[in-house]
Amino acid sequence: MKYISIVGIGLIIWGAITANWFNVGFGALLFAVGFLIDMFKKRGALKDDKVFQFYRAVSELIRSIRELLEDSKNDLRSPKGKLIQGLYFMGMIDAASQASDMSDQQFLDLFKAVFADLDYEFEKDYQDEILLFHQRANLQHCAYSAITQGATLFNSFIYGSKLAPPNGKIDINRLFEDPNFPASVEALQ
Repeated sequence: MKYISIVGIGLIIWGAITANWFNVGFGALLFAVGFLIDMFKKRGALKDDKVFQFYRAVSELIRSIRELLEDSKNDLRSPKGKLIQGLYFMGMIDAASQASDMSDQQFLDLFKAVFADLDYEFEKDYQDEILLFHQRANLQHCAYSAITQGATLFNSFIYGSKLAPPNGKIDINRLFEDPNFPASVEALQ
């Protein structure tokens, strides 16, 4: 839903430049609608202080890793790249929930808020498959290593490691280059 807000901001700017007050008003409306939808999706994480605290930490770490991944030679927008990132970030969510002894509902609230930020909201089945794969805890599956590595990285991050974002970039690129890693979410079943 961030695209609705971005279009709204663009209309506000364009309307201000051209003195078209209809565009300014419509842009403000679009921005407000996008913002409210985003807040609605994250309501579980926003109303619980414990979940919100870890939501902020996980989001900060993911944002830093994604900025570093922008210059990656690997196609991280491909199904394999999205799967690796989804599982890796799921490991961070799992580590955050274990570090704070969250309930199952708090874990799901954190999961929904983080994945809403990852732009996976249009692919509900994709989110569901990652969540189910995590819950099955098939440690022998080669894709589970992404969850484990994400959890390890998050734990080092909360204990003050400044190298967590660069190490996250290295981990994700290494997983992408692994020929045994599944190329799509369907391989998790």
